Amino acid sequence: MNEKEILLYNSLKGLHLLDKADTHTVVSDLIGLQAQFPSYTRASLMIRANDYNDEEYGKGLVRIWSHRGTMHIVPEDELGLHLAALDAFGSYNNFWGIRNGEEVDPWTDFILNETASGNNSREGLKEACRAAGMSEEILGQVFHAWGGLLRKMVMLGMLVCGTGTKKEYFIPKPFSVPSCAEARREMLLKYFKHYGPATVTDCRYFFGNWEKASMDALLEEALPHLYCIRIDGKKYYSCSEPVTEAEIPECLLIPGFDQLILGYKNRDRLFEKRFFREVTSQTGIVFPTILIRGALRARWKIEKDSITVEAFDRLLKKDEAAVKRRVRFAFGKRIKSVKFI
Repeated sequence: MNEKEILLYNSLKGLHLLDKADTHTVVSDLIGLQAQFPSYTRASLMIRANDYNDEEYGKGLVRIWSHRGTMHIVPEDELGLHLAALDAFGSYNNFWGIRNGEEVDPWTDFILNETASGNNSREGLKEACRAAGMSEEILGQVFHAWGGLLRKMVMLGMLVCGTGTKKEYFIPKPFSVPSCAEARREMLLKYFKHYGPATVTDCRYFFGNWEKASMDALLEEALPHLYCIRIDGKKYYSCSEPVTEAEIPECLLIPGFDQLILGYKNRDRLFEKRFFREVTSQTGIVFPTILIRGALRARWKIEKDSITVEAFDRLLKKDEAAVKRRVRFAFGKRIKSVKFI
């Protein structure tokens, strides 16, 4: 393999796109799955998890705001790890829409009681608060579009979001919370174990909302103990020596907002720079893509029981055949046809 193929292969291997594992292992190793769109998260597990089941999707998982301040699905038994790494109990105390803490905070117990009683949908909680006398101004703060009091409660571990398409909230099981430094140290090593070889810049990008001083201290501690290779003048780190002799599959389906793409600031190992807008929109949407002959060369979209494939450039007939085989492998009888446009 050439240097680019070495980087790509080890990313695919570390992120469970070559070898499946159980759901908990997948979500833990990837440090959560980004979850703005539940269908993308479901597809990610369908492709990676050897125990995936439509009816039990989300079992043992919760949805929270995690690193980079975005929604992630994480193992419920690692809830404390993620909240501690985000420093949710320390410096992270400024929440969208919260202006009158003395008026807003007393509603916390009311919302917890409603949730415990089974009234756990966003709209149901909003109506209960209105019926209990909450003013329209406070309603706007508690149920602010960017999270409001509900987000604050999730960040403090009082609530977690459901993993499905409904806007639901649940009271989590009791959990332990390590120190912020301990949690970040564990996540940093996990990153280089499963995303490596990766540069320091890639790592900083992935944990984009960690303070620079904290990141600098953790990197200074970790880097001397990591394996380092130099490619094109850049240092790439991993927890073990990268695989250098292997074969990259002819085709792989990559879900939208996938950690394979979000894991690196420099994505040269994945696609040509001219295809950047084919992979990521101007508004930040990361599309479902297809890895063909060692590079992202097409997008895919599920429409009922069929998949539509839109190539970045012209595909070979053997590429189309490879895509169809991969779709059958990943989705079986769920998908009846594959259309190329």
